[in-house]
Amino acid sequence: MSFWIRSILILMAINPLFASADSNTHSISTNVVREFVSTINGNDQNKTKKYIAANFNPYFLEAYPLESHLNYVIQQHRQSGELRIESISRLADEGNFIRWSALVNSERTEEWSEFVVFFIADKPGKIAGIQMRPASLSSIPGFSSNISQRKLKKQLKSYLKRSAEKGVFSGTVLLAKDDKVIFTGAAGLADKRFSVPNNTKTKFNLGSMNKMFTAVAIMQLVEEDKLHLDDHLNKFIDESWLPSKISQKIQIQHLLSHTSGLGSYFNSTYEASAKDSFRHLDDYKVLIKDETLKFEPGTAYSYSNTGMFLLGLVIEKVSGEDYFDYIRKHIYIPAGMKNSDSFDMDHPTPNLATGYYFNPVPGAGWTNNSFLLPVKGCPAGGGYSTVEDLYKFSLALNGNKLLQKEFTEQLFVVHSELSAANYGYGFQISGEKDHRIVGHNGGFDGISTNLDIYLDQGYIAIVLSNYSSGAPPVVQKMRLLVAQATNEN
Repeated sequence: MSFWIRSILILMAINPLFASADSNTHSISTNVVREFVSTINGNDQNKTKKYIAANFNPYFLEAYPLESHLNYVIQQHRQSGELRIESISRLADEGNFIRWSALVNSERTEEWSEFVVFFIADKPGKIAGIQMRPASLSSIPGFSSNISQRKLKKQLKSYLKRSAEKGVFSGTVLLAKDDKVIFTGAAGLADKRFSVPNNTKTKFNLGSMNKMFTAVAIMQLVEEDKLHLDDHLNKFIDESWLPSKISQKIQIQHLLSHTSGLGSYFNSTYEASAKDSFRHLDDYKVLIKDETLKFEPGTAYSYSNTGMFLLGLVIEKVSGEDYFDYIRKHIYIPAGMKNSDSFDMDHPTPNLATGYYFNPVPGAGWTNNSFLLPVKGCPAGGGYSTVEDLYKFSLALNGNKLLQKEFTEQLFVVHSELSAANYGYGFQISGEKDHRIVGHNGGFDGISTNLDIYLDQGYIAIVLSNYSSGAPPVVQKMRLLVAQATNEN
């Protein structure tokens, strides 16, 4: 989906036209938006190709191959099924673009989304860019309704059942309020080959959720005065990892907040490598050593797997312990997380889910992700846990059992002074005053996870899925139900 957003930036750079609109813009643009949604619903490749050729701005068409545009529409239909338009509205212009928003509901996932369609003023009938994002909760019909705790559990249970039957969700869910678990549930299969069902103790690959553990470990070392947030990276790694001209610019706080300017080790070298060659931290050196800076550290935000990985090296250097041993000893054991670890995937691990992604190649269908993943997780992600263990982690964090309060709170603050965006130290942050949510999600082929910790309302919501896009619809449903919930039983 990201190539559609990047195309908007390309258009801004090469076609700086004015954004005022005449009286015909409304009808022309809204008709095009309706036709675009109708094209997705039609799921006809030939008609879709014709629609794209006739209705996309030439610059948008040229930014990426026709097949890329076509694949997006096909994948959108496969994921969402029939889309129903609830409303279409004009948004504020953005730079050189006129923006229209379509609030849509997916028949398959029941998820509410917002299609933002971009036009240039002199061509209101030609799509110049498209962005799809989750709808804001307040825009969803029925948002202001109130439901009891009993109805919340009933609706969530029913939703998981429907989602599993439609092939949307496979995984486990936990919802709690403070120290009381309100709901736990499991759906789908942990292993399709042997028809093994998921259960609430099934271990799932967390993807990037492991970044929370790495961040907590760093803050523990800061709390112990063994490390400082403004320490420079070259103090802890040598030039076999990164040139000193790069590492001497990067501070620990930049790595924690994704403001280091580094990128991701999921690069062409990784793609060409045997995945069982990435077991120890040193094994990743070949993937990282040639990285360059996208920008000067602390001047912008860009999500970086490499940055969070390097914090694992810092933990080893400062603590004198193996990274995995440190996380186990200082986070998993104190929190009571008995079923969490970065397991060696070529060793048998009981009750562990296999990840599945939908392969669009004709006849392929659901495909095992085992050959796409490193043989073991790392500081940036890839470890395993359960909903019950993540609940224990959340309670330990909230109860300041892993860090003193002042250091815990630093994890949950957007560090705008570093140019961070909706990100603290290893934790994603959303919501506003009195409705703050912190946590992290994870995503990869066959991995889709999320943890929401409601700092002000006391809820903890966890979704773990072994389907590529399994978590987001469930996350939205749970957030909506929590927003509607009352204290009535």
